[in-house]
Parts: sequence; C-alpha cells; structure tokens
Amino acid sequence: MDTPPPFAKRLRDHVRLTAACAFSAVAVLYAVLCVKSTAADTSGDLCGIGGCPRGLGPLVLWALVAALAAGGLWRSAVKGRGYRSAVGWVAAVAVALVALWPGRLGFSWLRGPHMDLFGYQIPEGAAAGKPLGSWASPPTSGFVIRVRTDGVTGYDGEGRRGWRLGPPPAGGEVCGMSPDAPSGTGVLAYTAAGQDACGTRLVAVDVISGEKRWVQDIPNPTGNVSAVGSLAVTATADAVLAYDLRTGKEAWRTPLRRPADVTEVLAGPDRVLVAARSGSGSELIALDARTGAVAWQATRPAGTEPPRLVSARPAAVVADGHLLTFDDAGRPRGGPEQSPYVPDPDGRHRVLGDVLIVPVPEREKREVLAAYSLTDGSQLWTRAFDQDWKVRAVGTGRSGRIAVVTQGAYTHLWHLDPRTGQPAGESTVLRDLPMGESIALYGRTFVNLDPGGQLPPIFDVDPVFGW
Repeated sequence: MDTPPPFAKRLRDHVRLTAACAFSAVAVLYAVLCVKSTAADTSGDLCGIGGCPRGLGPLVLWALVAALAAGGLWRSAVKGRGYRSAVGWVAAVAVALVALWPGRLGFSWLRGPHMDLFGYQIPEGAAAGKPLGSWASPPTSGFVIRVRTDGVTGYDGEGRRGWRLGPPPAGGEVCGMSPDAPSGTGVLAYTAAGQDACGTRLVAVDVISGEKRWVQDIPNPTGNVSAVGSLAVTATADAVLAYDLRTGKEAWRTPLRRPADVTEVLAGPDRVLVAARSGSGSELIALDARTGAVAWQATRPAGTEPPRLVSARPAAVVADGHLLTFDDAGRPRGGPEQSPYVPDPDGRHRVLGDVLIVPVPEREKREVLAAYSLTDGSQLWTRAFDQDWKVRAVGTGRSGRIAVVTQGAYTHLWHLDPRTGQPAGESTVLRDLPMGESIALYGRTFVNLDPGGQLPPIFDVDPVFGW
C-alpha cells in the first residue's frame, strides 16, 4: 500500500501547479495582446516607419518571461506529480483566472492611454456648403457650433444636432465669422446676393439656442468681424464700428483719417487693432475698446503687405514672416532683425494670455511646436514630437493647458503647459479617426472643416478599455 506524501510536499506540488497555470495564463494573454495591439495600432504593418506600437517591446519581453517561468514550473509540477490532485487543479485554475486581471492592468500601463471613435454625425454630402470655422459654447452647456457658407449648425453635448440656422433669403450666404463667441454669442458676416463684399450684414447668434440676438446692415464693409467681451467690431471703407454684443446697439464709430482698405480687425479686452492698406503703404492702428479713441498708429513703408494680427493686448502681429510686438505707446520692441521668424498664423495657432503657440517647420516634413512671448517677442520653448511629423490641431485643453494633435505613423493627443511645453502625463493614441486636413478640437469633440462633405462634420472620442 502506497504511503501518502507528506503534507509539506503536497503543498509544494500544489503551489507549483498553481503558479504554472497562472504564468501560462499570463503568457497566453500577453501573446494575444501583442497580436491584437499590433493590428489595432498599425493595421497589420508591424513596426513600420513610425516604430512599434507603444509598449509592444516590453509586452513581448514580459510574454517571454511569463512563458519561460511557466515552462520551468510545469516541468517541476510534472516531476512532482502534483497534477494528480483534483483539489490542486481547482485551486490552480481559479488562481490562473484571477492572475489575468493584474496581467491586464500591466498591459494597460505599458500601452498607455488610447482613444477611439465614440459617436459621429453622418457626412453631409457634396451639396453642403464650404466650412468656415467653429465655436464652442461655455463649458457648462457643451455646445459646439460649425459654420458653413450655407448655414450654421449647433451640436449639443452628446454630439446631436441641437439647432440649425440657414442662410438669409434672396441668395445670400455666410462669408465670415468672429474667431470667438464670447459670453455665448458669435457674430456671422453675410454677403448679399450678387455682391462680392463680405459683411454687408452682421448677425449675432446665441450659440446655445441658435436664436438671432440682432442684425445690422453694414455699408461698404471691409476686413472681417471680431468679438470679445461685450463688443463686436468691424470696419467700412471710412470707419471702424463697434456694437454691443448682446443688443446690437452701436457703441462707437471711429472715422479713418483717410480712405483705407481695412484688411483685418482684432478686438481685445481693452484694445482694438486694425490693419489697413493705403496708398502710402500699410498701417497698424490701435483703438481704445471702450471709446474708439485712437491710442497709437504705426505705419509701414510703401509696397509692404498689411501685417497679420495675432493679439490685441499685448499688441503683436506677424509681418514678413517675423513676430513683431509693440508696447502700450505703439513703439516696436526691437526691429525685425531681432524678431523671431514664425509662419503666418493660421487655424493651428493659439494665444493663451501673453503666449503664442504655433507650429514651425523644422526640417523635411517635420514640425515642432514653438511658444513665443507676446510681451517681448522672445521664444519661450520648442517641442518636437518624436516620429510625428505634422501638428494637426492646437486647441485649449483642460486646466489651462494646450491640447495638441500630432500625426505621423500614429496620431497622438498631447496636453502641454503653455509656459514650459512640458506634457501632463503620457500622450493619448488616437485610433483610426475620420479626421480631415483641417480640424478644430474642443475637449473630446473634433470638428472637421474640410470642404466636400465626405467626412463626418463632428465626432467624439472616448477612452479605449479593450484592445
């Protein structure tokens, strides 16, 4: 009659069997996750030009370690014949299933955060008008507004259409808009049927309800429309006009000294900048936002193009590829030879306080993100994004940070400190999103601004907890 093995030996055999099952389960899990994450991140292109999926190298290493450990433990368990115990098998299988959870958490830590498509609006089709831009309502309401030449659509916090505002009658269309919608009010510029001038009619719109707050007809408009605080500002051939943003009542009117072609206006909390072209060259005019009084004026030589306005206060413009800043008396802070080179600002730049953040070409197709002080024009920092060559969008992120979407072999979402350029944690990988060339970003909501109507006008992303 066989003598039962001592309790200590049986316990060791059960522990070896349990550990072998646990390591085997983790090894199989990691092997499957290696295949799944590669397919999800690179569409089968294993470690292509953009490198391997984030965390794949350590994941393969841990899968090999788990497999080797499982092999050694199985050899020991078979040698000790611990597999003959039914109680041992029950305990081993239970522990192996439990081990999958910390293994899964380890994979999530190695891979980092990912986001995928959560919801979207169907494409509008080729008949849709050209997109002009977008606004966001105050964060508490969550509305995002997309402006096209043939109308405006407001989407609620769940990405559904909340309201629709069509073009004016008699064949007019939307031709411009204020860059921002302060206090929940945006201003649209319309062109009349058969006319080329943009801004013959201004319409202020409540971005939450879609209701028109007021309508103003503007004779001989030039330039654009800007809104900040409680004012909407535009220009005609002989004057700069300001209206109360909520009522549409004229706040002030400042005649221009001589006929000029106003190319751009930009309103700030207490200053309005006006860029104009005249027979003697180009000029920059600063007005008091409360009264419209001229604070200072700077002229540029004949043959120079009017500057592109970046900030009203601090006063900053881009002229001939250089960032120029001005003090409160209109004196330039240094000449162009001391001013940094920046590309003309476009939809990808952001101004946060007295900091300009803008993508700057570095070499080949790669771009770096650069930040400049609008107080003195100095460069604060630059940041490259590994293998990601293009900055797709720059938006306002959480907690006063800037949100940056970069794209190369992979698409990433970063949140950076505007003063230092340092990221807040790891970047988030964005998977297979229907993004066009021109996009705007508001939190987790993306707005496509490409013409053609082939892409979803708006879509949302959400964290990925699966593969």
